[in-house]
Amino acid sequence: MAIKLIATSDLHLGRKSSGVPENAEQISSKYTWKRIVKLCIDENVDALLLVGDIVDRDNRYFEAIGNLQAGFEALNNAGMAIYMVAGNHDFDVLAQIAGNQKYDNLHLLGAGGKWELKMFSRNNNHLQLAGWSFPKNYIKEDPLFSFNNISIDPNYPAIGILHCDVYDQNSSYAPVNFDNIANKNVNAWILGHIHKPDILKKDNPYIFYPGSPHAFSAKEPGIHGVVLMEIDNNGRIKTKTIPLSPVRYESIAVNVANTDDEIALRDKTTMALSNNANEMIDKLENVEFLVYDVILEGIHSKIKELDKWTALLTDYESKLDAGTKILVRKVENFAKPAIENLEELAKQPSPEGLLAETILALQNGTDAEFLNELKKELEDNFKKISGSGTYQPLHNVKNFNKIPGKDAKEYIIKECNRLLAELRMQQKVD
Repeated sequence: MAIKLIATSDLHLGRKSSGVPENAEQISSKYTWKRIVKLCIDENVDALLLVGDIVDRDNRYFEAIGNLQAGFEALNNAGMAIYMVAGNHDFDVLAQIAGNQKYDNLHLLGAGGKWELKMFSRNNNHLQLAGWSFPKNYIKEDPLFSFNNISIDPNYPAIGILHCDVYDQNSSYAPVNFDNIANKNVNAWILGHIHKPDILKKDNPYIFYPGSPHAFSAKEPGIHGVVLMEIDNNGRIKTKTIPLSPVRYESIAVNVANTDDEIALRDKTTMALSNNANEMIDKLENVEFLVYDVILEGIHSKIKELDKWTALLTDYESKLDAGTKILVRKVENFAKPAIENLEELAKQPSPEGLLAETILALQNGTDAEFLNELKKELEDNFKKISGSGTYQPLHNVKNFNKIPGKDAKEYIIKECNRLLAELRMQQKVD
């Protein structure tokens, strides 16, 4: 036998998915919370592990608390334990709930930023749970510095649960050194804070981010759900990801070559969307909305016209046989103008030549005077933004190719191609 757990983090109760109809009940994270509670009961798990940022500090606080407590009560009635740690969003909320708790099954580990160890036992199986909670919004010190203050019994398996940032040593959200966390005497680490699911180490110890169970934006593509875990008295671990998010974000590239008019482009795009969705249909369990970003690419003689032809694509809506709705959130035009010899054009002392030279420099990784000026201006502007307190999480961006949200190189290529196509078109008209 083994202890059966469900692990999740970063539910951000109170927040909703973007790019989906506002009146849809499924876009709210409380919808996914209800799914998590139901799954725990259906799977008859022994405990639910919540690894911080379960409540979103900035969105609908009271609505979030009511739904959270309703879930706690349902799990308590089912005889299931809940172990949680607080993150940077809910450092005060979870402490208040734990302090006023009326359920014996609810445990907040590591309150006040001090490591805490609890033994959980079920059916002659025993598991140690070590946890640390955020005592305030921002923590710049590695919480593992004080991990040795607790004594883990080597005779029983142990799991560490921690809301932290393993990827950025300069983070304001409990930065953790990977080599340090990998050397602690636990069988597994379950981490919160990063919304993208990720396995950092597969054994000795097993280290992973379950990611957010609910996808909130196009920056969080792919499968989102919870992790079902089983751990026996020998520390052997089995895991399975169970998709739960009702919203899934994806991007799709459509080659616009040989689309001479709006009808041809529309047919090619909608066919691509339908084919892509049907190819992943067996991975759309529990997905109510499949939301696409469409990327136009390839060579085309009418770059500007492509924008007009796809202007209404964001109104597109279709439905798979399984019931999943297909939506388009955004269309981006990265098509390139049909130019026979870009190298020869780049030699010309003209605006077209300047743009062609810039495109080639970006493609080949070389320098060009105009490109260097663009880079400097972009970096200077970004430094002003990242230096603002409002955008503090962006402070770790250090170079031109790592600007969040859009790779700067691709953005400049896109704009240069657009301008070059317009100049070429104007010449033909003249």
